[in-house]
Amino acid sequence: MIRQLLAFSLTAPFLCNAAVSDLSALLKEISAEIFPDLEALSRDVYNHPEISTEEFRTHDVVVDFFATTHPGLFKVTPHAFGQPTAWRLDFENRPSGFEGDLLQFGYMAEYDALIGEGHACGHNHILLNGLASASMVRQAIVDLDLPVHLVVQGTPDEENTAGKNRLQEAGAFDGVDVWFAAHPAPFNSVQPMQARINGRIRLNGATHSEAVYKAYQELLIIIDLGTAGLPGTQSTDNPVEDVGLFSENIVQTEIDLGMTNVSLATVQQTVASIKAADAGYSAVNYTVRTVPGGVAVNYTGPGGHASESTKGPLTLSIETFRSLTALSNDIAFFLPGNNTDTELDITVSCRTRYTLDISTVQNFVASAVQELATSITWDLAYPALEVTPYIPDLFINLMATPDFNETWGLSTIAPAASDASFVQIPVLDSESRDLISTSKVVFFPNFNICAPDAAECPFPHEPAFRTAAGMDYAYSQTEKVARALAYIAVELLTDPDMMAQATAIIQ
Repeated sequence: MIRQLLAFSLTAPFLCNAAVSDLSALLKEISAEIFPDLEALSRDVYNHPEISTEEFRTHDVVVDFFATTHPGLFKVTPHAFGQPTAWRLDFENRPSGFEGDLLQFGYMAEYDALIGEGHACGHNHILLNGLASASMVRQAIVDLDLPVHLVVQGTPDEENTAGKNRLQEAGAFDGVDVWFAAHPAPFNSVQPMQARINGRIRLNGATHSEAVYKAYQELLIIIDLGTAGLPGTQSTDNPVEDVGLFSENIVQTEIDLGMTNVSLATVQQTVASIKAADAGYSAVNYTVRTVPGGVAVNYTGPGGHASESTKGPLTLSIETFRSLTALSNDIAFFLPGNNTDTELDITVSCRTRYTLDISTVQNFVASAVQELATSITWDLAYPALEVTPYIPDLFINLMATPDFNETWGLSTIAPAASDASFVQIPVLDSESRDLISTSKVVFFPNFNICAPDAAECPFPHEPAFRTAAGMDYAYSQTEKVARALAYIAVELLTDPDMMAQATAIIQ
């Protein structure tokens, strides 16, 4: 009945605000119908994580869902824009007698997981949010007979090499001015995202011990630079992988470091003293043991995101190296189980608030580490994602209503990076850093998935966040945010003045 009342109130290509007064009830009705099946799809993706550029199963699951299990809802394009694991959903509705251009609206869906950590960044929820919110909007378009072309763009490889950049260059986002997505987090916030660039530092030694020594010297330089202060705003430089173990964009949860010419008791006392002096290491555990050739320490504990200065296993191993080398020049180091390699790599993740500062931070770090390095290779720089005007206020005010009962706010803190910035392409004033214009409007809020009774709420990329991303509460929160985004999307599609204000930043 709700749908009939709303449908019959349509008298023009755009609805007046009064005509969508029951929009919330309509979207609740639609969500109750479509969300359970999409939640099941997301849970399946969660249980079968695939890393960047290898999301073949997820690609097939989504394509099969819309092409075979639920055909006719969207036009389905597999392997979209030449990307093997990208896909695209399109839906067009042209009301009878309507001859103008269709309004364009888009959603982005991410679904890559982390090496060794599964969906510890919760991209299964970004996928679910995009599919669910777009499906709600699709049905509302049908019920309200709106002249709209709706797009859902599957965007693989967010974590590693910026899949959205390749899609943008291929024209995947052309013609659509507004794109929605939402990211699970330990908080509710509308906020910018960092600029980022990762550097791979290659180190060579005449012996394995020399290579490990050089690697840990570089790791010391990296963490000390961050402590002393980097150029730019909110800038960090964090080591994100153990020597010899590649794990892009993740601070490790387990580190093994061996040393010779030192007693087990001395090593035990050294690590214990470091832990006792800094409460930040309280969650890190370690075991000192005798191994062939010397003594080894196995560190385990919280990992984290490359944007965080996490005091975890890797940092504690670096501080152990600092203390032991200060104690004696005779102590040598090795990697247990890998004590022959004379060429090792480490990665440094450089991040800062504004794109305009990323090259300055990169050059500052490169200058500090280049003396020991055989080579430094930098990956693609992710621009910062900016918060555009108007839509954030709509969303925050909507979430405070009784239908959602959520407290949200705007923040100037950039907690991580996102390749959605390649879609937005923001332009800032070089002096004030004020946002001047964008190529597209990208709205990408962070939403809390940790239950109110949770003892703690971890940050994305920590192992505990993977657990949170699989809980029922996380899925219910995704439904709520998806429904809110659908509400705003329909508002924009039914009110030309609102759409004009939302897109005024575009040039």
